Amino acid sequence: MEIWIETERLILREYVAADWKAVHEYASQEKILVYENWGPNTEADTSKFIEEALKLKEAVPRMSFELAIILKEENRLIGGCGFRFDLMEAHKGNLGYIINPLYWRTGYAKEATNALIQFVASELGVKTIDATCDVLNLASQAVLKHCGFFRIKLIKKHFEMKGRVRDTFVYERNT
Repeated sequence: MEIWIETERLILREYVAADWKAVHEYASQEKILVYENWGPNTEADTSKFIEEALKLKEAVPRMSFELAIILKEENRLIGGCGFRFDLMEAHKGNLGYIINPLYWRTGYAKEATNALIQFVASELGVKTIDATCDVLNLASQAVLKHCGFFRIKLIKKHFEMKGRVRDTFVYERNT
């Protein structure tokens, strides 16, 4: 199944090999990855991510969906989002998103997240979605709240990353 999801301003679609440059534009920026446990990426890291995304779409059964976020108006890749099924519960999974900082504060993360939620609920039969967020990432917390997620847990000292110990909020929503 090739995935193509359209919203008013965006298209969510499968990655293609040529996307690596646009992904690398934001995935290599240390300042925007302060809340992530990955990055900043080297070109090899970004190429490997794209290769993995291409392999994931061939898996049977498919357990993970990594999608490029395309701004329709410019036909430009501006970010990514993904959904991963929970291996223990069939109708549950986790989502995430990232937007190139050139396109922050535009509502694109919210628009993409809502479209992804609708897709996994209607096409994949997902009933419960969770998401995690660094407690310091106020912008991501706002996106999750706007998309109907509720904070259900705080994981203190969740893991060490980039020279600090991260506390993590866990959010959840039912579809």
